Amino acid sequence: MLRIDKVTKEFPQSSGGRKRVLEDISLKIEDNEFVCILGKSGCGKSTLLNLLAGYTVPDYGALYLDRNMIHGPSADRGIVFQEYALYPWYTVLQNVAFGPSVRKDPNAEEIAMKYIKMIGLEKYKDYYPDSLSGGMRQRAMIAIALACKPEILIADEPTTALDVTIQAQILDLMNQLKKETGTSILFITHDLGVVAEVCDDVAVMYCGRVVERGDVKTIFANPSHPYTKGLLGSIPRLGDAGKELKSIPGNVPNPKYMPKGCKFEPRCPYASEKCREEEPGFFQIEEGHISRCWLCESGQLKTDHVEKAGD
Repeated sequence: MLRIDKVTKEFPQSSGGRKRVLEDISLKIEDNEFVCILGKSGCGKSTLLNLLAGYTVPDYGALYLDRNMIHGPSADRGIVFQEYALYPWYTVLQNVAFGPSVRKDPNAEEIAMKYIKMIGLEKYKDYYPDSLSGGMRQRAMIAIALACKPEILIADEPTTALDVTIQAQILDLMNQLKKETGTSILFITHDLGVVAEVCDDVAVMYCGRVVERGDVKTIFANPSHPYTKGLLGSIPRLGDAGKELKSIPGNVPNPKYMPKGCKFEPRCPYASEKCREEEPGFFQIEEGHISRCWLCESGQLKTDHVEKAGD
């Protein structure tokens, strides 16, 4: 369905030179698959979204949807942004019908109502955005993205500003839509709870690179990259009241001054001289599970490191 093939993106700097934001990103998303891209702020998630939406182009590599190279924005990709991109002077129905009407579809309102009913907002079809709650507006955004019948739905942290109850409703809705419409979903998030709740596969990003990829059960049960382990280890757990929360030491490096070798090396407790000098490629841990870490060299994860990293 969607293929990202060795994509690299750089931006010019006012002080001169170029900052590399994405480095050699490769991903595949199959039909009717729910994939999450997981990473903290600054890892390149939003830049990747803009590339997938067609708002900018990669410096190297290419992106394909159903074997066709992506060139510019298109209705074949439905985008749900973090912030509500609703026309305030349009009702819910008018907002959702806008895309089909631009395409000169004579049944624009009928199509819009189909998706408004699917997201449970039919009672609010004549409401304006400022009369809706945050969760309702986010559901309206999903309906807008679906109204042009995209082949893939790309959602950029759509639950970030919502309370946990509304988050759960939105996630349930997206899973329901995947089952009913067969649409593939790419979900960009920094929330590990969201990842565990909804997705099939996970790609973990750090410093503009995918550092680990696998199905969600494998990633949570057997994380192999020290960064993934650090993320999972920092989640507060019931019963840990009074205990110090774990964290990953150090800071994300400045893109202008990236380490020579592994980009996580300055923060990794298991870094060796090889990590400092050479950037690792991907190693296969098991079928469908890969990691960009020298600990996984030759496809074998060193058990002593796994146990320590999971402490």
